[in-house]
Amino acid sequence: MQIELRDWENARWGALVRAQAAAFTVEQAKRHGIPDYRVRAQVAAQRWQRVYPRVYAAYNGPLTAETRLWAALLYAGPEAVLCRESAAHSWGLQDEPPRIIHVLVTGPMKLTAAEGVDIHRTRRPLTGGDIYRSDGPPRTSVERTVLDLAEQFDDLEAVCELVAKAVRSRITTGAQLNQALERRSHARHRKLLRECCLLAADGAHSLLEMRHARLCRRHGLPEPARQVPFQGQSGRYRFDGFYEHERLVVELDGWKFHGHQEAWSKGQLRDFDIKLDHLEILHLPGSLVLANPCEAARRQAAALHLRGWTGSFRPCRVCA
Repeated sequence: MQIELRDWENARWGALVRAQAAAFTVEQAKRHGIPDYRVRAQVAAQRWQRVYPRVYAAYNGPLTAETRLWAALLYAGPEAVLCRESAAHSWGLQDEPPRIIHVLVTGPMKLTAAEGVDIHRTRRPLTGGDIYRSDGPPRTSVERTVLDLAEQFDDLEAVCELVAKAVRSRITTGAQLNQALERRSHARHRKLLRECCLLAADGAHSLLEMRHARLCRRHGLPEPARQVPFQGQSGRYRFDGFYEHERLVVELDGWKFHGHQEAWSKGQLRDFDIKLDHLEILHLPGSLVLANPCEAARRQAAALHLRGWTGSFRPCRVCA
C-alpha cells in the first residue's frame, strides 16, 4: 500500500490518514481543508479510490485488510466499533478473518449494510468497559466480544472453549468475564457462561479442564490444583491437576496426545520423572472425560482411594 498524499495536504491530514490505514470520509477531508472537488480529482487521476458512499482510500489498487476495517467503521459512523467475529479475530480468538465485517453502532439505524459489512445496533449506550481503543481499529472489549460471540453459538462446548481460550490467552480473566456477564440484563447461555467463568477463575483454562472440574463437583471428588509447575530430571513440566496430599498427578490427554513417536517418547520420560519424585500419575483420555465423565470420575476416585483419600464417590443423576 502506497498512500498518495499531495503537496497541498497538511501534516495533520497526513497523520489522520495514516492512523486510519489510508481510509477517510468526505467530512474528514473537508475539516482538513480538502474540498469535494479535490477528492474527486484524485479519484479521477486513479490515485485514490471510493470504498463506500462518502468513504475513500488514499491509494489505488487492492485494499488491505486494515483499510477495509477502517472504511467499514467510517461508513457506519464516528462511534462505530468492530464487534462479534471481526472483534474476535482482532483479539486473536479466531484464526481466520470473517468474510463479513461486523460493526456495532448505538442509537437508531440510519444506514443499510454495505457490501461486505454487517451493521449491528444496540439501544444501550456503549460504556468504557464495552470498547477497546488502541492504534488499530476500535473494537468491543474482549469481555463483550466473548459474550456477544457466545450468544451466537448453539454448540455448548463451543461456548466453553471460547471462554477457556480467552482466559488461556491472558487477554482477560474468568473474574473479569463474570463481572461483564453480571452487568448484562439479558444473556443467552447465562448459566453455562457463569459456570465457565467461575471454572476459568479457578484455573481451568481449556474445555477439558472445565469438563474435568465439572465431573469432580458432580461426583463429590476434591478438585486438584491446576497448572502446577514441576521440575523433573528431564525438564520442567506443568501438571493439569495435582493432589498434593495424595501425591497424585492427573493428566488430561487431548486427542493429539501420543500422536507420533517423539510425543510418545517425551511422555514416557515425563512419567518416569514424575515417578522418581514418588508421585503417582493418572492419565484420563480427553475422549473419556468428554463422552463418559461418570466413568472418568470413578477411575479418579479409585486412584485417590489408593493414595489415601478417605472421601466417597457420589453418583450423579446420570450414573445413580
